Amino acid sequence: MNQPLLKQYNEKDIVELLKNNVHLVYVDTGSEEVVARYEDLPDIIVDINDKLGYVVDLKVYDYQNPSSNPILTTFGPFLNKCDPKVREDIIDRLVKLQQEEESVKDYKVIDEDMLEDVRNSLNNEMER
Repeated sequence: MNQPLLKQYNEKDIVELLKNNVHLVYVDTGSEEVVARYEDLPDIIVDINDKLGYVVDLKVYDYQNPSSNPILTTFGPFLNKCDPKVREDIIDRLVKLQQEEESVKDYKVIDEDMLEDVRNSLNNEMER
């Protein structure tokens, strides 16, 4: 996944996301990882496969509660394995996007290194 293909949050936006406790997820394409808002998952699943023009199998992990088990995996733009709660949250929009009943919304992703830098500086501020 070429980073320029996906719009990215800047540091100020990342600070706001963290301060507002926005639900974040790791999205692993097999070659790169980014962090994104949980609510953007359906759009990300479809958009990455559309932009790259080939099947991209994603593994998605909960950022707040990381474990070795993904909360969902895909086969291209389709769900492979998925936590039942996550499926319930995303399935309606995902199906509409897959059937082209809706268009992919404008979303951004977070560079993992930048996110860690922002988190560390926020933690340092709180310790003072």
